[in-house]
Amino acid sequence: MNPLVIVAGIPTALALFGVIRRNRFFFLLGYFLYALIVIPNELATYASNGDIQHLALAAIWFCQAIVAFPNKLNYDGSKVFKSFAIKVFLTLSIVNLFGVFLIQSMPASLELTEGTKTIAATYHGILSVLPLVGIFLMATDRIPVGTNE
Repeated sequence: MNPLVIVAGIPTALALFGVIRRNRFFFLLGYFLYALIVIPNELATYASNGDIQHLALAAIWFCQAIVAFPNKLNYDGSKVFKSFAIKVFLTLSIVNLFGVFLIQSMPASLELTEGTKTIAATYHGILSVLPLVGIFLMATDRIPVGTNE
């Protein structure tokens, strides 16, 4: 089994912890760290075989790293913050939903066995659903409102 699949469980768990604790910092940190696992792996694969698909995948997860870069801003309940957060959450959901379909469409190999594909697709599935939970919590005013001082 590819060790990256085991390591990828840590940021997935961190994002899940962020949702459970309703802590935006840990939620985004999980997505950011997950992207930092995917990007070097895809760039290394691109460097070894020159397949442009891997460069494109690195670029997609680089976008995830940008929008998920964690910061200490608190949710202040404003319409602007809520609108921005929903856009970020939808972006994270779409990128990882794409990851589920991508993993399932890849042929099995020595590095990417059927078991590895299942685990990776599960991680991406979890990461595609968690932002939708965040949107629900935000839309129903169940996220604590803080101040940004």
